[in-house]
Amino acid sequence: MRAYVAATALELQDFLQSGEFDVSDAYAATPTFIDSNSDLDEEEVEYTLSLVAAEDAIELKSDSAGTACVLALEVPQAIIGAEHDMSISLTAPLQWDYVQCCFEVSADGEELIWFATQEIASNIAHWLG
Repeated sequence: MRAYVAATALELQDFLQSGEFDVSDAYAATPTFIDSNSDLDEEEVEYTLSLVAAEDAIELKSDSAGTACVLALEVPQAIIGAEHDMSISLTAPLQWDYVQCCFEVSADGEELIWFATQEIASNIAHWLG
């Protein structure tokens, strides 16, 4: 299941180095969310969820933590504990190989700049400022 997680550049660096990111929940297109937003197509659903995660990322941001980021991940069913309105509970840490891409969040949270997985490591230093 595609999921979105807010992170700071510092958390992203730790995730890249350790290979694991321990979070309890991630935003995802659950059946409840899809039913409640039936006017949105699949791309609009994904974009909406990434913007919600971007709001969280901005709240996490600090001078020492670096840029606000959103990770898009493909989460295996085996670690999904429960599905909620617009999120899933996770029963195990996320693994780096679940990462599909990263979005750098603009200061106002309105713009998401896409980065391929292989571009993340080379941008960490810039995001840490």
